[in-house]
Amino acid sequence: MITTALITLMYFLIWLFISPLRAFSDVVLDSNISQSISTASTYLGGLNEVVPVGTMLAVFGVFLAVEIAILFWKGINWLIRKIPTIN
Repeated sequence: MITTALITLMYFLIWLFISPLRAFSDVVLDSNISQSISTASTYLGGLNEVVPVGTMLAVFGVFLAVEIAILFWKGINWLIRKIPTIN
Protein backbone atom coordinates (compact mmCIF):
# COMPACT_ATOMS: atom_id res chain seq x y z
CA MET A 1 0.00 0.00 0.00
CA ILE A 2 2.78 2.41 0.89
CA THR A 3 4.80 1.22 -2.08
CA THR A 4 1.86 1.82 -4.40
CA ALA A 5 1.45 5.31 -3.00
CA LEU A 6 5.15 6.07 -3.45
CA ILE A 7 5.18 4.75 -6.99
CA THR A 8 2.05 6.73 -7.83
CA LEU A 9 3.57 9.87 -6.32
CA MET A 10 6.78 9.39 -8.32
CA TYR A 11 4.72 8.78 -11.47
CA PHE A 12 2.81 12.02 -11.04
CA LEU A 13 5.98 13.99 -10.26
CA ILE A 14 7.63 12.66 -13.41
CA TRP A 15 4.44 13.32 -15.38
CA LEU A 16 4.39 16.90 -14.07
CA PHE A 17 8.08 17.34 -14.87
CA ILE A 18 7.76 16.18 -18.49
CA SER A 19 4.40 17.86 -19.16
CA PRO A 20 6.00 20.78 -21.06
CA LEU A 21 7.70 18.27 -23.36
CA ARG A 22 4.44 16.44 -23.96
CA ALA A 23 2.92 19.66 -25.33
CA PHE A 24 4.97 19.21 -28.50
CA SER A 25 3.65 16.60 -30.90
CA ASP A 26 7.02 15.65 -32.37
CA VAL A 27 8.63 14.47 -29.11
CA VAL A 28 9.34 10.74 -29.39
CA LEU A 29 11.30 8.52 -27.05
CA ASP A 30 14.52 7.32 -28.66
CA SER A 31 14.51 3.64 -29.63
CA ASN A 32 17.81 3.08 -27.80
CA ILE A 33 16.24 4.25 -24.55
CA SER A 34 13.26 1.93 -25.06
CA GLN A 35 15.59 -0.97 -25.79
CA SER A 36 17.72 -0.24 -22.70
CA ILE A 37 14.61 -0.15 -20.48
CA SER A 38 13.51 -3.49 -21.92
CA THR A 39 16.96 -5.00 -21.33
CA ALA A 40 17.09 -3.66 -17.77
CA SER A 41 13.66 -5.11 -16.97
CA THR A 42 14.86 -8.49 -18.25
CA TYR A 43 17.90 -8.34 -15.96
CA LEU A 44 15.80 -7.25 -12.99
CA GLY A 45 13.37 -10.09 -13.67
CA GLY A 46 16.22 -12.55 -13.19
CA LEU A 47 17.27 -10.73 -10.04
CA ASN A 48 13.79 -11.23 -8.61
CA GLU A 49 14.59 -14.96 -8.25
CA VAL A 50 17.48 -14.19 -5.89
CA VAL A 51 16.21 -11.09 -4.06
CA PRO A 52 12.43 -10.68 -3.87
CA VAL A 53 11.94 -7.12 -5.07
CA GLY A 54 8.42 -6.83 -3.66
CA THR A 55 9.62 -7.62 -0.16
CA MET A 56 12.55 -5.23 -0.49
CA LEU A 57 10.23 -2.44 -1.62
CA ALA A 58 7.90 -3.14 1.31
CA VAL A 59 10.79 -2.95 3.76
CA PHE A 60 12.01 0.25 2.11
CA GLY A 61 8.50 1.72 2.32
CA VAL A 62 8.21 0.97 6.04
CA PHE A 63 11.68 2.38 6.67
CA LEU A 64 10.82 5.53 4.71
CA ALA A 65 7.52 5.94 6.58
CA VAL A 66 9.28 5.66 9.95
CA GLU A 67 11.96 8.16 8.93
CA ILE A 68 9.32 10.64 7.72
CA ALA A 69 7.41 10.23 11.00
CA ILE A 70 10.61 10.92 12.98
CA LEU A 71 11.36 13.99 10.86
CA PHE A 72 7.79 15.23 11.34
CA TRP A 73 8.05 14.69 15.11
CA LYS A 74 11.36 16.58 15.30
CA GLY A 75 9.89 19.40 13.22
CA ILE A 76 6.94 19.75 15.59
CA ASN A 77 9.24 19.75 18.61
CA TRP A 78 11.47 22.38 16.98
CA LEU A 79 8.44 24.52 16.24
CA ILE A 80 7.20 24.22 19.83
CA ARG A 81 10.63 25.24 21.17
CA LYS A 82 10.58 28.36 18.98
CA ILE A 83 7.39 29.67 20.65
CA PRO A 84 8.63 32.04 23.39
CA THR A 85 5.94 31.41 26.00
CA ILE A 86 6.17 27.61 25.83
CA ASN A 87 9.97 27.39 25.93
